[in-house]
Amino acid sequence: MTLDHQNNNDDLTVAIVSDVHHGPDRGTKKGSDTLQTFHRFVSFVEKINPDFSVDLGDRISDTNHDTDAQYMKEIAQEFRKVPGDLFHLLGNHDLAKLSPQENKDILFGKVASFSMDRKGFHIVFWNTNPKLDEARGFSSQDEDLEWLKADLAATDLPTVVFTHLPLDNGSMKGNFYFDKDYPHHAGYPEAQGEKIRTVIEESGKVIICINGHAHWNAYHCIDGIHYVTIPSLTETFLTWPNPDEAYARLCIGEQIEIEVFGRAPIFYRLPIRKLGAHWVSSFKEYSPKRILPS
Repeated sequence: MTLDHQNNNDDLTVAIVSDVHHGPDRGTKKGSDTLQTFHRFVSFVEKINPDFSVDLGDRISDTNHDTDAQYMKEIAQEFRKVPGDLFHLLGNHDLAKLSPQENKDILFGKVASFSMDRKGFHIVFWNTNPKLDEARGFSSQDEDLEWLKADLAATDLPTVVFTHLPLDNGSMKGNFYFDKDYPHHAGYPEAQGEKIRTVIEESGKVIICINGHAHWNAYHCIDGIHYVTIPSLTETFLTWPNPDEAYARLCIGEQIEIEVFGRAPIFYRLPIRKLGAHWVSSFKEYSPKRILPS
């Protein structure tokens, strides 16, 4: 799939942007370039005419309440230029100084978890209120997990889950932010990640989970479920000294295709697991003891 690829009208097509970080340059985030580069995403959406677009969160780099509100208003004006349906997720920087309600008021959009059905797929926007505790990291809330469990129980369709934080507890080796300095800021703790994935896996319906936050391309497959990280629009650690200018297209038909555009492009073509299918989970449980090494 390339930018000139013609969408099959029967396929689900989604435009995705993540971690645009409008605001001051911070670390390797080139927030001062956001307004100049965001128009590329708008043009991209105009060209591919998706079924809807998704913003995976972290629209700003936080400073203080009043400054953050101003930055959020500025980037909200840019998001309003995106044609068609657009849905937002909350990122941790969006919530550092602003409340969920303030995000909602500025964006004129939903910031609570919700779901919808499009073209034979169930779409979940899991807005988990990812408030970051600098010392302890992130913590999953029981009510968020119960909401997800109930929502998945109520559908019979193959399901796509969008979140800000990664759900796979994948490797952060080499990540500028999360490898050495702030590993506890990469996502939910391992035990909480296991609980979340258990709900996702036991539903038998989720085919892919898509997140932002980690600012790079990442992929992990667990129990046949694909976990894909979309990189940041303004991150430079992958493409120094220039921002990545990343955005992506998701297309689901007979298989899943994801193409990430920008200075660190990548393309995935992935199978769709059958509803209710699972990997064989344990070598020791599956294999006769006589073939195990002594």
